[in-house]
Amino acid sequence: MEIRQLEYFAAICQEKHFTRAAEKLNVTQPTLSHQIKALEDELGVPLFDRIGKKIAITEAGQLLLKHCGQVFNSLSSAREEISELQKI
Repeated sequence: MEIRQLEYFAAICQEKHFTRAAEKLNVTQPTLSHQIKALEDELGVPLFDRIGKKIAITEAGQLLLKHCGQVFNSLSSAREEISELQKI
């Protein structure tokens, strides 16, 4: 599991659309889809229900999204603390 994959996943959850998320992230839609498929394969569960062009976040996806928020907050805190360290 890579941070980039989690960022992609979170963007799709926010946009609720693969193409719009890809545009927001400045990546191609196939690249985004490939990374999400790799993440789903690693976790062994689908993160989205795909219904035609619409998507819905699965229960596993909801759980991962909650943890993504915690991961992103921890990374932000680490960056801030390291920045403060450099000012000493």
